[in-house]
Amino acid sequence: MTETDRPAPTPLTARRLAVTAGVMAVVTVAVAWGCCLLGPETLGWAVVQIRLGRIAAAAIIGAGLAVAGMALQGLLRNPLAEPYILGISSGAGVGVLAGIVLLGRYAVGTPALAAIGAGATCVVVYLIAQRRGRLDPYVLLLAGVSVGMFNGAVMFGLLLYMEPDHLLQFIRWSMGDVPQWAWSQPLLLAGCGGVVLAGWAVLLIRGAAFNALGLGDEVARSAGVGVGRFRVETFIVVSVMTAATVSLAGPVGFVGLIVPHVCRLLVGADHRRLAVVSGFAGAIALIAADTFCRTFGPWQGIGKIPVGVVTALCGGPFFVWLLRRRFKAAAV
Repeated sequence: MTETDRPAPTPLTARRLAVTAGVMAVVTVAVAWGCCLLGPETLGWAVVQIRLGRIAAAAIIGAGLAVAGMALQGLLRNPLAEPYILGISSGAGVGVLAGIVLLGRYAVGTPALAAIGAGATCVVVYLIAQRRGRLDPYVLLLAGVSVGMFNGAVMFGLLLYMEPDHLLQFIRWSMGDVPQWAWSQPLLLAGCGGVVLAGWAVLLIRGAAFNALGLGDEVARSAGVGVGRFRVETFIVVSVMTAATVSLAGPVGFVGLIVPHVCRLLVGADHRRLAVVSGFAGAIALIAADTFCRTFGPWQGIGKIPVGVVTALCGGPFFVWLLRRRFKAAAV
């Protein structure tokens, strides 16, 4: 069969997108319920409440980071882009810890400070990486890593001002830890979930613009996409979504790197389908990872493991593999 004899790919319609979303939602609920049944504690209503709250938080965090990573990778045409590597997560973390130090406790205004920290990091990284209106992907990556390291140093400096009784809790938070108390903070959980869902919807609606941008800035402009405005819009949405996830669990790394990349290999590069699949896949991945953390740790007698440790152990080698793959492709 020649190239011209192959059937054209089936066009993506709203109905097919809805079916995909429905199937992924059912799978996500099934995985969530299965994970709720796992654990060393005797299953009672109080335990179910705690586990369901934690699962809901993990789903919000995983979906938010995965969709944000998908958007950054599509916007910058760089599979290495994601909120953690570009320093956005650590910037939000600085905002949260600064709010806690200033207010003495976690308060309603702290997520807003997380959004400010994430947004400020986006602006700094963008200004470093852009040259005459164009973004250099490698400079952007180096800028993100450098700013992320700076933010990490600021976070650990802020920990010096924490009360000694709360220090261990905040160290765990800075490693990325899905909260055990999520069920007792329904307003915070609902607020962060609403922010992630709204950002997810915006990025899904803009899927066609991401597809056009993937063909180059000039092609996107000819298709009616205001590239500069679209970049700013995406960075704002990604910053707010990342701030919501960091407000819940601290900086959880590499979810936004691994999940969109794997989903792109499975469903293709159409960002409308990719936005749907990445969000649900991110939720499933973090629910599973957090279930492993809260079951494996007690089984080994070391307590619950912060989920950020597991995602970093998985994401670090994956990042190196992607980086080497890009270098080999550039050398050909």
